[in-house]
Amino acid sequence: MGLLTPGQNFTHLLDVISGWNGMHDLQYKAQPAALADWRRGSLVSLDPSGNFVAGLDVSHAMPIWTFNDTGDFDVNSDVGNISGGVVAGYPATGGYELVTTEYAVADVVALAIPNAPIIDAGAGLVGAGAVPVLAAESIVGVVSAGIRTEVYGQSVLQFWPVYLPARA
Repeated sequence: MGLLTPGQNFTHLLDVISGWNGMHDLQYKAQPAALADWRRGSLVSLDPSGNFVAGLDVSHAMPIWTFNDTGDFDVNSDVGNISGGVVAGYPATGGYELVTTEYAVADVVALAIPNAPIIDAGAGLVGAGAVPVLAAESIVGVVSAGIRTEVYGQSVLQFWPVYLPARA
């Protein structure tokens, strides 16, 4: 008897709108940290052990967007099976335009504005940064088309990932 109840592929997602060619796109793969939990499209970073954790582990951590859920069968498995045990994601230094379902709903108005800065909102979600940009905030993306409805009716944030760590 298995332990996982996988969600539908479209409930939580990360899609590359542009900048992806499939064979040579910039990806990074790592194991999730013990007890780590996030959905597809979440913001993660590496902890000091080289494992993925939800959100930015430290203010200068490289933002990475996952296209695996910690509950996906290629990351975790049902009892009696084996799986790869790794999560793959797109680092913020790649030349992509992405859409994700994993953003803070409280920031929906600010995230609808093109060029708005995006920050870590905790638990793998992203939120709206201050305008003008604060030196104390790590900017992980910039809104492109903003919030829109995707093909299966879910709300997504369309943005460009960037790496601008907090400054002193």
